[in-house]
Amino acid sequence: MKRRAFAVTLIALLSAVTFQPVAGVEREPGIVEVAETPRPAPSLDEKNPRANSEPTYVALRNAKLSGIWAGVENVVLKRDNAIITLKSGQIYFLSPVEGRITGAVFLGDGAFELAPLGPLEKKNLSIFTGTGSISEQFTKLVLRFTDSTFEEIKKQATLTENGSIAAAQSALDDQRNLLRKGRIVASFSTALYLLRYNMDARIMMDVLSPGQQGFFHAFFSGKRFGDTIYSIDPLGQPFVAPEEVVLANLTESSNGMWVASHVADHYRTAAFVEEDHLLIDLQDYKIDATVKGKRLDATVDCKFSANRDSTRVLPFNLFPRLRVSKVTDAAARELNFVQEDKNEDGDLFVVLAEPLKRGQQYTLTFKYGGDDAVSDSGGGNYTLDARDNWYPNAVNTFNDRATYEMTLRTPKNLIMVATGQPQGETVEGDQSVSRWKSDIPLAVAGFNYGKFKKTAVVEEKLKYNIESYANKEIPDYLKELQHDIEAAETAGFQTDTTLGSLNTVKMMDKARAEAQLAVGLYSQVFGPLPYGRVAMTQQPYFSFGQAWPMLVYMPLSAYLDNTHKHQLGMDASNSFFKIVGPHEVAHQWWGHVIGWKSYRDQWMSEGFAHFSGALFAQMVYKNDLFLKFWKEQRELITRKNEKGRRPADVGSVYMGYRLNTPKTGSVAQAMIYPKGGFILHMIRMLMWDPKTKDDRFVETMKDFVKTHYNANVSTQDFQRAVERHMTPEMDLDGNGKMDWFFNQWVYGSSIPDYKFEYRFDAGEGGKVKLIGKVTQSNVDDNFKMRVPLYLDFDGRVSRIGVVTMIGNSSTDEFQVPLPTRPKKAMLAYYEDVLCTTNER
Repeated sequence: MKRRAFAVTLIALLSAVTFQPVAGVEREPGIVEVAETPRPAPSLDEKNPRANSEPTYVALRNAKLSGIWAGVENVVLKRDNAIITLKSGQIYFLSPVEGRITGAVFLGDGAFELAPLGPLEKKNLSIFTGTGSISEQFTKLVLRFTDSTFEEIKKQATLTENGSIAAAQSALDDQRNLLRKGRIVASFSTALYLLRYNMDARIMMDVLSPGQQGFFHAFFSGKRFGDTIYSIDPLGQPFVAPEEVVLANLTESSNGMWVASHVADHYRTAAFVEEDHLLIDLQDYKIDATVKGKRLDATVDCKFSANRDSTRVLPFNLFPRLRVSKVTDAAARELNFVQEDKNEDGDLFVVLAEPLKRGQQYTLTFKYGGDDAVSDSGGGNYTLDARDNWYPNAVNTFNDRATYEMTLRTPKNLIMVATGQPQGETVEGDQSVSRWKSDIPLAVAGFNYGKFKKTAVVEEKLKYNIESYANKEIPDYLKELQHDIEAAETAGFQTDTTLGSLNTVKMMDKARAEAQLAVGLYSQVFGPLPYGRVAMTQQPYFSFGQAWPMLVYMPLSAYLDNTHKHQLGMDASNSFFKIVGPHEVAHQWWGHVIGWKSYRDQWMSEGFAHFSGALFAQMVYKNDLFLKFWKEQRELITRKNEKGRRPADVGSVYMGYRLNTPKTGSVAQAMIYPKGGFILHMIRMLMWDPKTKDDRFVETMKDFVKTHYNANVSTQDFQRAVERHMTPEMDLDGNGKMDWFFNQWVYGSSIPDYKFEYRFDAGEGGKVKLIGKVTQSNVDDNFKMRVPLYLDFDGRVSRIGVVTMIGNSSTDEFQVPLPTRPKKAMLAYYEDVLCTTNER
């Protein structure tokens, strides 16, 4: 037989399948990796007379060194906690724009020093520098600013005119090209983010907006650590907003955000967790969009109110390959805008006709179109790849909610499904036109479409519509696989597959049934949803799911039966396949009804959805899958990765996706999902009572949702909710606070190890007694935890008590009388505590 040869061929075919990267996706433990798709060069027809033509912007974009320079000696620039010292050398200034000098280049001998605030940032920095601070030397420094930098240097040095040097201009040009062309700097979520940033447009925001200033950006090539950026932006930094301060390294071996924080003064009060820096409050969208093949064209009316006075330039998040042709205001005036080449720093900025006035209402209308916002996988399998930026929205997506009214047009043989409530569907010529409306403010809007088959049921108790959509045909890459199998069998190979009958429609009812059960369960535990419907929709990607309000993008693998999964090289027993649908449904609560205030709080969205999947597993698959799931999560957290690091040791869930760097490897996902889930699971187990069971935990979660309904929350908001419902036994510090727990498990990175020594001895009257001792280690002296003890009576597991452990210590030997001899004694049998132990 030729079976083995074909198996090797089949694996090679699957490994060759590549997928378009999707910005901001939630990737579950998966089957395939994302491959970057080559992008064509820009076409000439994308030029627009209103694009990139604002005079101030043109001047900033093309500004050269002016000839004004100064010899400097020990000039000091203190920026927040950083000190930049220009020990000796020359500094050359840019030509002024609108009367303001906004940049300089230093050549000579300089030094940079930074000691960040707080243990989290110090620990993160120590991964790269070996200490919780950085001291670096450089010979070249490029500065861009709208703050007082020029005035400060002018006070410390004597300016001279008519001086220039080619090396200084070259340094400026190199920095500009770096930001415009981009460089991979860090792995966030599942996409490698390119350092593409239109700094000229950012500076224009300050130059054209009276009173808006304070931007500072320093780039230097350090002698020890290479290319480094230190930046302060009062409007918040890309990727880590609303935090204003960033130290980022750009070298291949150490790139990433080494430090991110608010400016030091903001930590004087607890109000820093409420910051957002949003210039406007998005309120309502009217979207008319047409999708055909890979092309998307749209007209969007966006209503908003101003959060501050004097703003003249607004940034928007729009997929760069969607090219804007026109922006108009409520008076029908056509506005200038900035949108550079789609393969470079193509961020969108709109220049208003006059400054905004705080509290007033405004409307902008955008007209745009382009390719690659949607992808065509063949066989009527389409998907929206620009999930969160197919329409112009807040730069910090998900931070601002708005209502939506959408008209979506597709070829009439395709079915559209979207966020919002369906308002009807008509056929106009060769187009199918569907309308969707949401009166409830949403963090994001989206759609999915294809050659779908639809089924639907109503969850009777909640009156909730549950829909399922699956494609009638499989994508081209699976059709090609079927063709290769057929050719192999014709050639005499025995493939032992049934992939020729591959069909995703057969499993669509399973996705719908899981969603129905999940909605019912989560409504009981977390409270009701406001949306009234949820649609489970197939996408052509295998290994990740994603959830928008009322709309879930399911991995294609979830629509395959176990036989086909096995034949495609997937482990059908992987708990991912059994909880991916319930996990995504849980995001209707965790991510949408309850959002997150910053990247530091995103662990709640992902972790709570992960926990919710475990709840579903416990209800539907009982304890076998429930315990298997938590064991898998514990192993993900405590198992060393390709860099020899345990994810748990690298940092805390509060660091978000910044944990992923070349030094640490891929650790963020194992923290945000599994450890985030474990944190909520441990709170549940701390609140569990033999009589009232989960009642207190359910009260906590319902209170949390009700208190912050349809709003973004901070980690501190969740701690306060837990403290409102904590049991007396949870008050380990005797102050009514849960600081001990959150400091250890949310902000900390310790994972305790427990050693349980015990024996069963004969007791009085023929009974048995347990004699034991518990030791806690690998933690600091203040680490506290309540650790449950369990007994296994031939398969019937009972909790018999809890020991409270503090620091690296052991309990005194204790005795527990028992009615009969159990099979064994265990610690944290239900994974009550994230730990390693010799007895579980």
